[in-house]
Amino acid sequence: MQTAPISTFIHELLQRSRDTAPCSDNDSLISSNRLDSINIAELIIFLQDQYDIYVSTSDPDIFKQLDSINLIAQYIQDHQTA
Repeated sequence: MQTAPISTFIHELLQRSRDTAPCSDNDSLISSNRLDSINIAELIIFLQDQYDIYVSTSDPDIFKQLDSINLIAQYIQDHQTA
């Protein structure tokens, strides 16, 4: 899966939060506190709108599954209908 659209969105979120540190596709976003709760909500809305998937925030592992750009891409791939 192409990570470019996800990466672009994540970098926009980080810029709005004045986080100018480099961010690779494997860098932690949530457990490192680079994304705050508002950013996470925006990310979930983005994923649901752009990729037509449902993201269950009641899943206790969801934040681990969305903790990097590569993990987000994997989550999308695993949850999109064929």
